[in-house]
Amino acid sequence: MNIITQTPRLLIREFTAEDEELSTLMDADDRLTQYVKKRTPQESKQVFKDTLKEYKNGSGLGRWGVFNIADNDFIGVCALKPSDYDRSRIELGYRLHLKYWGQGIATELAEALINYGLNEVGLKEVCAVTHPQNTASQRVLIKAGFVREGIVFWYGEEVPFFRVER
Repeated sequence: MNIITQTPRLLIREFTAEDEELSTLMDADDRLTQYVKKRTPQESKQVFKDTLKEYKNGSGLGRWGVFNIADNDFIGVCALKPSDYDRSRIELGYRLHLKYWGQGIATELAEALINYGLNEVGLKEVCAVTHPQNTASQRVLIKAGFVREGIVFWYGEEVPFFRVER
Protein backbone atom coordinates (compact mmCIF):
# COMPACT_ATOMS: atom_id res chain seq x y z
CA MET A 1 0.00 0.00 0.00
CA ASN A 2 1.54 3.28 -1.11
CA ILE A 3 0.68 6.29 1.08
CA ILE A 4 0.42 9.54 -0.88
CA THR A 5 0.07 11.93 2.05
CA GLN A 6 -1.71 12.25 5.35
CA THR A 7 -3.10 14.77 7.81
CA PRO A 8 -3.94 14.29 11.49
CA ARG A 9 -7.32 12.79 10.45
CA LEU A 10 -6.83 11.55 6.89
CA LEU A 11 -4.76 8.89 5.18
CA ILE A 12 -4.62 9.32 1.41
CA ARG A 13 -3.29 6.22 -0.30
CA GLU A 14 -3.31 4.24 -3.48
CA PHE A 15 -6.18 1.84 -3.81
CA THR A 16 -5.52 -1.89 -3.70
CA ALA A 17 -7.41 -4.53 -5.65
CA GLU A 18 -9.30 -5.32 -2.43
CA ASP A 19 -10.71 -1.76 -2.37
CA GLU A 20 -12.68 -2.09 -5.62
CA GLU A 21 -16.08 -2.37 -3.94
CA LEU A 22 -15.43 0.72 -1.79
CA SER A 23 -14.88 2.82 -4.89
CA THR A 24 -17.64 1.35 -7.06
CA LEU A 25 -20.28 1.66 -4.30
CA MET A 26 -19.63 5.42 -4.21
CA ASP A 27 -20.45 5.62 -7.92
CA ALA A 28 -23.75 3.83 -7.27
CA ASP A 29 -24.95 6.36 -4.66
CA ASP A 30 -27.03 9.04 -6.40
CA ARG A 31 -26.53 11.44 -3.48
CA LEU A 32 -22.77 11.38 -4.10
CA THR A 33 -22.98 11.69 -7.87
CA GLN A 34 -25.53 14.48 -8.25
CA TYR A 35 -22.85 16.87 -9.54
CA VAL A 36 -20.71 14.44 -11.55
CA LYS A 37 -21.14 12.16 -14.56
CA LYS A 38 -23.05 9.01 -13.71
CA ARG A 39 -21.25 5.72 -14.35
CA THR A 40 -22.68 2.30 -14.97
CA PRO A 41 -21.38 -0.48 -12.69
CA GLN A 42 -19.23 -1.69 -15.61
CA GLU A 43 -17.78 1.81 -16.15
CA SER A 44 -17.02 2.07 -12.43
CA LYS A 45 -15.15 -1.24 -12.47
CA GLN A 46 -13.17 -0.14 -15.54
CA VAL A 47 -12.24 3.21 -13.97
CA PHE A 48 -11.02 1.31 -10.92
CA LYS A 49 -8.93 -1.11 -13.02
CA ASP A 50 -7.46 1.82 -14.97
CA THR A 51 -6.66 3.57 -11.68
CA LEU A 52 -4.62 0.60 -10.45
CA LYS A 53 -2.72 0.45 -13.79
CA GLU A 54 -1.94 4.19 -13.70
CA TYR A 55 -0.06 3.80 -10.41
CA LYS A 56 2.72 2.09 -12.37
CA ASN A 57 3.51 5.24 -14.40
CA GLY A 58 5.33 6.79 -11.44
CA SER A 59 4.05 10.33 -12.07
CA GLY A 60 3.01 10.88 -8.45
CA LEU A 61 -0.45 11.78 -9.74
CA GLY A 62 -3.62 9.72 -9.75
CA ARG A 63 -6.87 8.75 -8.09
CA TRP A 64 -6.69 7.59 -4.48
CA GLY A 65 -8.68 6.44 -1.48
CA VAL A 66 -9.21 8.62 1.58
CA PHE A 67 -9.36 6.81 4.92
CA ASN A 68 -10.01 7.87 8.50
CA ILE A 69 -6.76 7.48 10.45
CA ALA A 70 -8.65 6.80 13.70
CA ASP A 71 -10.48 3.68 12.49
CA ASN A 72 -9.45 3.09 8.84
CA ASP A 73 -13.04 3.84 7.70
CA PHE A 74 -13.35 4.64 4.00
CA ILE A 75 -14.12 8.36 3.67
CA GLY A 76 -14.05 8.77 -0.09
CA VAL A 77 -12.10 9.20 -3.29
CA CYS A 78 -9.78 11.99 -4.37
CA ALA A 79 -7.70 12.75 -7.43
CA LEU A 80 -4.86 14.93 -8.54
CA LYS A 81 -4.30 14.20 -12.22
CA PRO A 82 -4.24 15.70 -15.71
CA SER A 83 -7.67 17.05 -16.60
CA ASP A 84 -9.62 15.15 -19.22
CA TYR A 85 -10.50 18.56 -20.71
CA ASP A 86 -7.10 20.25 -20.73
CA ARG A 87 -4.22 17.77 -20.40
CA SER A 88 -1.83 20.64 -19.63
CA ARG A 89 -3.63 21.29 -16.33
CA ILE A 90 -3.57 19.15 -13.19
CA GLU A 91 -7.05 18.91 -11.71
CA LEU A 92 -7.99 18.25 -8.10
CA GLY A 93 -11.22 16.40 -7.37
CA TYR A 94 -12.87 14.55 -4.51
CA ARG A 95 -16.04 12.82 -3.35
CA LEU A 96 -16.79 12.02 0.28
CA HIS A 97 -19.38 9.78 1.91
CA LEU A 98 -22.31 11.75 3.36
CA LYS A 99 -21.44 10.96 6.96
CA TYR A 100 -18.21 12.95 6.50
CA TRP A 101 -19.85 16.09 5.12
CA GLY A 102 -19.79 19.27 7.19
CA GLN A 103 -16.75 18.31 9.30
CA GLY A 104 -14.06 20.28 7.46
CA ILE A 105 -12.70 17.08 5.93
CA ALA A 106 -13.07 18.27 2.32
CA THR A 107 -11.08 21.42 3.09
CA GLU A 108 -8.42 19.42 4.97
CA LEU A 109 -8.23 17.01 2.04
CA ALA A 110 -7.97 19.78 -0.56
CA GLU A 111 -5.23 21.53 1.43
CA ALA A 112 -3.30 18.25 1.76
CA LEU A 113 -3.55 17.58 -1.99
CA ILE A 114 -2.47 21.13 -2.84
CA ASN A 115 0.54 20.81 -0.54
CA TYR A 116 1.40 17.40 -1.98
CA GLY A 117 1.04 18.57 -5.58
CA LEU A 118 2.96 21.83 -5.26
CA ASN A 119 5.64 20.78 -2.77
CA GLU A 120 6.19 17.07 -3.31
CA VAL A 121 5.32 16.55 -6.98
CA GLY A 122 6.65 19.98 -7.95
CA LEU A 123 3.60 21.26 -9.81
CA LYS A 124 3.44 24.97 -10.62
CA GLU A 125 -0.35 25.06 -10.23
CA VAL A 126 -3.40 22.95 -9.44
CA CYS A 127 -6.87 23.65 -10.80
CA ALA A 128 -10.39 22.51 -9.94
CA VAL A 129 -13.89 22.91 -11.29
CA THR A 130 -17.28 22.37 -9.68
CA HIS A 131 -20.82 22.05 -10.87
CA PRO A 132 -22.28 25.60 -10.89
CA GLN A 133 -24.81 24.64 -8.19
CA ASN A 134 -22.28 22.92 -5.92
CA THR A 135 -21.69 25.95 -3.72
CA ALA A 136 -20.41 23.80 -0.83
CA SER A 137 -17.46 22.58 -2.92
CA GLN A 138 -16.85 26.10 -4.19
CA ARG A 139 -16.54 27.29 -0.57
CA VAL A 140 -14.20 24.37 0.20
CA LEU A 141 -11.90 25.27 -2.69
CA ILE A 142 -11.71 28.93 -1.65
CA LYS A 143 -11.02 27.97 2.01
CA ALA A 144 -8.25 25.65 0.78
CA GLY A 145 -6.53 28.50 -1.08
CA PHE A 146 -7.95 28.34 -4.60
CA VAL A 147 -8.91 31.52 -6.45
CA ARG A 148 -11.94 31.54 -8.73
CA GLU A 149 -10.86 32.53 -12.24
CA GLY A 150 -14.01 32.61 -14.31
CA ILE A 151 -15.81 29.90 -16.25
CA VAL A 152 -14.57 27.06 -18.50
CA PHE A 153 -16.48 24.63 -20.71
CA TRP A 154 -15.63 21.24 -19.21
CA TYR A 155 -17.77 18.16 -18.60
CA GLY A 156 -20.24 19.29 -21.24
CA GLU A 157 -21.19 22.53 -19.52
CA GLU A 158 -19.91 25.86 -18.31
CA VAL A 159 -18.42 25.41 -14.84
CA PRO A 160 -16.60 27.67 -12.35
CA PHE A 161 -12.82 27.36 -12.68
CA PHE A 162 -10.49 27.59 -9.68
CA ARG A 163 -6.71 27.70 -9.54
CA VAL A 164 -3.95 27.80 -6.94
CA GLU A 165 -0.28 28.27 -7.75
CA ARG A 166 3.01 27.89 -5.98
